[in-house]
This record gives sequence, structure tokens and C-alpha cells, in this order.
Amino acid sequence: MNNEKLISKSQLMFFILQAQIGVGLLSLPYMVHLHAKSDGWISGLIAGVGVFILLFIMWALGKRFPNDTIYEYVNKIVGKFIGNIISFFYILNFFLISIFVVSVTVAILKKWILTLTPPYVIILCIVGTGVYLGRENLKVISRFFTFVSILIVFLVILELFSYTDTNVKYLFPIGQSGVKNILLGSHDSLMSMLGFEAILIIFPFVKATNKEILKSSSIAIGFVSILYTFFLITSYVVFSPKEIEIVTEPILYMLKALSYEVVERLDLIFLSIWVVPIITSFVTYLHVSSVGVSKLLKLKNHKKATFVLGVLIVIISIFIPQEENVLQKFNKFVSYSSYIYIALIPFILLIVSVIRKKKDPGKLHEI
Repeated sequence: MNNEKLISKSQLMFFILQAQIGVGLLSLPYMVHLHAKSDGWISGLIAGVGVFILLFIMWALGKRFPNDTIYEYVNKIVGKFIGNIISFFYILNFFLISIFVVSVTVAILKKWILTLTPPYVIILCIVGTGVYLGRENLKVISRFFTFVSILIVFLVILELFSYTDTNVKYLFPIGQSGVKNILLGSHDSLMSMLGFEAILIIFPFVKATNKEILKSSSIAIGFVSILYTFFLITSYVVFSPKEIEIVTEPILYMLKALSYEVVERLDLIFLSIWVVPIITSFVTYLHVSSVGVSKLLKLKNHKKATFVLGVLIVIISIFIPQEENVLQKFNKFVSYSSYIYIALIPFILLIVSVIRKKKDPGKLHEI
């Protein structure tokens, strides 16, 4: 393995962080409120715990096969035929999520900023940027992710302006929604935190010990969980329970209501910064899917696969209607099918690998 293309434990942390922050952030308070009401912030914390458990399963798998991605060690665990089928469906899942990210981003930008811009122009800009970065090796991508992570601080600062008019009483009584509804709300929160499953592919490219990989990934997940909980609490103390039921993007609406002499539309600034984490999320899924294609077809590298997948994403995204009901159905499909890839398959592979005593020696590169 080429040491020059490996990433450090800190770069891994920022990679996971940027992969997780995606399109679900803007509508998260509204979606969680449908089930958990003002207890949605509890759902966010529970989702963070759930993500850590799923990450631990994936980490345990990677620990047993430290030199392979899931596309490679799945063949060692269940055989080449079944392994290739599982790899194909993982690639398909990552590919569909890439399309979903593009479609939702286009819908939001059309609604809030680029109302007169043709959808295909926005699609070409997003996918073109994603292909340009996604065709690079993991170290280059991680460096970019690390560099742009500072923008998250600005998102938080902009959100703090909303605290000029809040009512903490909206959060009480705590636990009023009941355990069932809070857990249903945690499903929506967990789906907004997708991206951590990239560890299944990038594990062997991290120049760190197994414990350091788990620690860095856990820090990223913990940060995202706290960040999302902050946005949930902010939305619930600004909007009353009745108001938030009709506000689909509460984070933007609360900023739109604020106006200053120097800056009139804070929501537009927020969106301009928010586009960057969206690009990083898209790049993550494009990269891991193109790596899968290159492994499956035994290509020399993933660059050609990245370009081909990018063209397919553009074509398919152009023909997907930018209607809310269509995107909701797409979101529902991606959400529930994702459990197969982030929970069911990794857990089964881990159990089978333990039973069949399938395990590789330590990492081939120096740590």
C-alpha cells in the first residue's frame, strides 16, 4: 500500500465529520418534530448513540481485515459469488444516495436562491465539482475536507443570531411525547447522520492503530450528534410547536426573519456555506461507489469509474421531478433501505467471520 496516499487519524475524523453533515440538516427539526415533538433533541442524542453502535460493528469488521475494504473482505467471508453480489448492492446504495443528495440540493437551492436557474445547470455544477474532487485519492479528498471544516463554525455562529427571540418553555415538559415517538424521531435523526458507513471502505487507508481509528471516528460522530442536537434545540425554542408543524426548513426560516443594516438575508449566507458540506457529502458517496466499481471490475484505479458514475448521476438527476412528494418517497426508500447496509449486512458479516474464524494479520503499512 502506498504510504503517500494514506490519511492520518485527524484527517479520518474530519472525513467522517464532513461525510455526515448533509442535506438532512435543514429539514431535520421538522422531520423529527413529526414524531417526537419538542422532545426531538432527545431523539438526536439517541441517534448519536445508535450511530456509535453501528460504527463499532463496522470498526470490528475492519479490525479483522485491516488491509481490505468491504469490497474485498466480503469475498473472504462469504465466498466470491455472494461477495460480489453484496458489493454490487453496496455500490448501488451509495450511487442512489449520491443521486438523492443532488436531487434534494437542487430542490432547496431552486426554492431559496436560484429560482430562475434551470435544474440541469445546478446539477452540472454539483456533479462536476464532485467528480473533479472524487477522482483524486483519499488523501487529497481528506485534506480538502479538513480545510473546509472551519465553515461549520460559521454555521453555528449564524444560528446563534436566532437566540435574540426564544422561549425555553417550548421544550417542556420533557418526555411528553413518550418513548415510542422519541425513538421514531431518532430514526429521522440517524438517517440525517449517514456517511459514517464510509469507514467500511476507508479503514485500510488510515495510517493509525485500530484504537486510534475508533477514537477519531467516535469524536467525529460525537461532534455531529452535538451539532445536530444544537440545531434541534434552537429550532424548538424559536418556533412554537404549532409553527414548526408547517415550517419544513425551520433553520432557514428563523434566519430569514432576522435583518441587519449590513446583512439583510442571513439565510442566504447560511445556504452559501451549507453548500460546501453538501458537496463533501456527495463526494464521499461518489468516491466510495467508484472505488467499489473499480474493485468489482478489477480496474487499475477509480478515476474512470468516477467519471462514468458522474455522467449517470447527471442524466438520472435531470429526469427526477423536483416535486416534494417524489423526493419524500425517494427519501423514505433510501432511509429504510440504508439499515440493510449500515446494520444488517455488517452485523451478519461480523458474526460469520467470527464463526468461520476468518481474519487477516495486521496492517501492511507502517503506523
